Amino acid sequence: MNRIAPIQTAEATGKAKDLLTAVQAKLGITPNMTKVMANSPAALEAYLSFSGALAGGALNAQFREQIALTVAQANGCEYCLSAHSAIGKMVKLSDSEIGSARSARSSDAKRDAGLRFAQKIVVTPD
Repeated sequence: MNRIAPIQTAEATGKAKDLLTAVQAKLGITPNMTKVMANSPAALEAYLSFSGALAGGALNAQFREQIALTVAQANGCEYCLSAHSAIGKMVKLSDSEIGSARSARSSDAKRDAGLRFAQKIVVTPD
């Protein structure tokens, strides 16, 4: 049961519709999380802007998704695992790489260290 109703793109208006349409065009899907955020177009726009800024950083899309998978697994978030597995495939991660990332592992030594570090940040208490 949803606590906040997702806004379907076809039913959205104004800024929310524009943003959801842009998400669909970029990903080929509109994740439920963005549909829920569309209840506050300002929040959705901020999230998309933040995501866009990170995309321009030093980490490539594959490594960002591997980190997201490691964190989702550590947090036990099935929704995030599903979403980032799908996005991981979009950025050309293999099924093996997706599975390894869930275990905070990579065949690349630098990525392996980065994933283990990300996992440690999530699971280590203050």
